[in-house]
Amino acid sequence: MPSISEEIEAISRITRAILFPPFEWCQVVVGVARLEAASANGGTPGGEYRVSEFAISKYPVTNVQYQKFLKAADGFANPAWWDLSPQAARCRLDHPRPKPTAFPGDDLPRTRVSWFDSLAFCHWLSAGLARRLDGTLPDASDITTWQVRLPTEQEWHRAALGDRGWSFPWDDELDERRGNFGNQVGRTSPVGSYPDGASPFGALDMVGNVWEWCLSAWGREEIDASGYTYRAIRGGAWNVSGPQHLRPADRGGNSPRGQLNDAGFRCIYIEEPLYITGRLSQ
Repeated sequence: MPSISEEIEAISRITRAILFPPFEWCQVVVGVARLEAASANGGTPGGEYRVSEFAISKYPVTNVQYQKFLKAADGFANPAWWDLSPQAARCRLDHPRPKPTAFPGDDLPRTRVSWFDSLAFCHWLSAGLARRLDGTLPDASDITTWQVRLPTEQEWHRAALGDRGWSFPWDDELDERRGNFGNQVGRTSPVGSYPDGASPFGALDMVGNVWEWCLSAWGREEIDASGYTYRAIRGGAWNVSGPQHLRPADRGGNSPRGQLNDAGFRCIYIEEPLYITGRLSQ
């Protein structure tokens, strides 16, 4: 399998050229994710999972970065990015215009974006990155087999906690100096505002600021873009106070059509595509 480690700085630079700074890919090495059981709340059982190498965006996608998708000639205007399932296509037809973010500001996380919309953004960015990488890097023939998509729950969990076994990315104590939560700010904050809250792999804002969509379904193991099954969300948000819900290990779900003022997303870049129904990984 090709490695991303030597190319990650170049790929981060190219991604910034497609979007806007701040953007950086953080390498997450092969390891294990241990999910808590969520069956009692309608989720999937817990368990231990082996997670392959991937890169995760250091920050949630920002307003100005999502705006590039909205304004690009081949971006939001192209309904093909939602051609992932009948339900995704229906969502695009029902919402031909994007819902404005809840909190304007270039470096604030983009909110009020549905799970289907976040898939479309990843689909668009994946295609754009593949085009830019072609012939740019020495091993472009290998690297262009990688794709941008949402993280599964297991991938998100590993990126947030690594192998440390702590309750939070930094230790076992919730610390308001390390994240935006509990209405201490009263809204979202610019990404990267809490550098001391970095995960073991360097990702920021994985506690608070916005809930983050995951690829995984909530309540079943299959991964696809069909139906209106709830999808997993992780990480808590600016308006969440309970420590139990701010732990990266805590698990929840929401409707894939939901456009919430406290939810956003971040992307991963991975070589092993998930060949699932609905053309999600093609």
